[in-house]
Amino acid sequence: MTRALVAFLAAFEAVITAAIGLGVGLAPLTLVWAVQYHMATSWAVFWRAAADAWLLGLGVDAHVDLDQLTAASLGLPGAVPSFTVTIAGLGVALFTVFMGARVGRRAAETSFVLTGAIAAVAAFMLTAWVVALTAQAEVFGPVIAQAPLVAGATFGAGVVLGIGLDWAAERDHVPPALARLFGVETRAAIAASLRAATAAVALLVAASAVLVALLLFTHFGKAVSLYEALQAGYLGGVTLTLAQLAFLPNAVLWAMSWLIGPGFALGGGAAIAPGSGLSTSLPGVPLFAIIPAHSPAIAFVAIVIPVLAGAVSGFLTHRTLTRSTPPFDTPVDLALVAVGSAVAGGLMLALLAWWSGGTLAPGALANLGPSAWKTGVFGGLELGVGMAFGLAAAHLRGQSLDWTSLRKPDSQVVEKAREVASERDFVTTHERP
Repeated sequence: MTRALVAFLAAFEAVITAAIGLGVGLAPLTLVWAVQYHMATSWAVFWRAAADAWLLGLGVDAHVDLDQLTAASLGLPGAVPSFTVTIAGLGVALFTVFMGARVGRRAAETSFVLTGAIAAVAAFMLTAWVVALTAQAEVFGPVIAQAPLVAGATFGAGVVLGIGLDWAAERDHVPPALARLFGVETRAAIAASLRAATAAVALLVAASAVLVALLLFTHFGKAVSLYEALQAGYLGGVTLTLAQLAFLPNAVLWAMSWLIGPGFALGGGAAIAPGSGLSTSLPGVPLFAIIPAHSPAIAFVAIVIPVLAGAVSGFLTHRTLTRSTPPFDTPVDLALVAVGSAVAGGLMLALLAWWSGGTLAPGALANLGPSAWKTGVFGGLELGVGMAFGLAAAHLRGQSLDWTSLRKPDSQVVEKAREVASERDFVTTHERP
């Protein structure tokens, strides 16, 4: 495969990724335009809405300029003539990162990894810039200068992740620059720390997703009531559901911060944490139905879940450490891995918390999401404590006594031993002079 072909295929797949992300929002909006509005209005309005939603999902900020009458009609009494929307619907971003990882892995399978990665990111940046130019309106518009940079960074993170996963799959492949910079033991400690931290964060996010699913199940009736109160119709309901699905990963990460302890902010910085409740009324968005009005102080027991996630990850990581060459199983080694995984896990949690928050609108929808530094610090400590327990338990389990020699002998083994002893006595007796 030639360099030009690798670049073309990578760029083409990047454009397809952007088209799919845009199409998910544009398809239902086009149905609303055709069925509910009978194509009487300009389709460009719905194109701009889909483009704005896609760019916001990638993390691009948007400027909103509302007059006081429009702001009051939308239920935003605290709105100023202009404000900025900074929150990203992570459903779009996660899909983009996933597709970028596919492009990165395919590029890593060729001899022109850098060419494929640069071509894919450049094509995605160009697409985002063009979309941002066509999405401008007097009331709402994405920041054009941010569009190629932020969208390219989101897609580029997936490309880098895909290349890293491809390199990690090849156990014997170590980049020469990395081999010169770090020794074997240092690379082993760093790799084990990153692996343990990633597994612990993944387990914690999975537990948070289960919590959100349980809350959706238990508050399903309230969510349906909010849908009925909005009277959005079938197509409007579908569009609203897709918009909420885009923000569902945000809700999972907010639940993760709640499990860690700091909680998350809703409106003016009011924290929703274990032992606290809502201090302000929320808009009638069905997804907000899962937020409890109050949680008891005993809910702080939930911090056991991050500790357990770290313990399970540490216990499983120890098996990999003992199988490495040479084995990486001394108390000092395990302490280094525990500390390294706590730092790496805290940084990952802080990044996820920062990524999930922002401002959607003034008033009750301002300052949404968890505190990045609190989530990172407390989460890193909890994961680190669990990691230390898991590694220590696995180490002690491997160093435990071998009880096989104290088991009751098998009858066949005893009989065989008697036969051997009898033969030895017979030979000894007949060999005497």
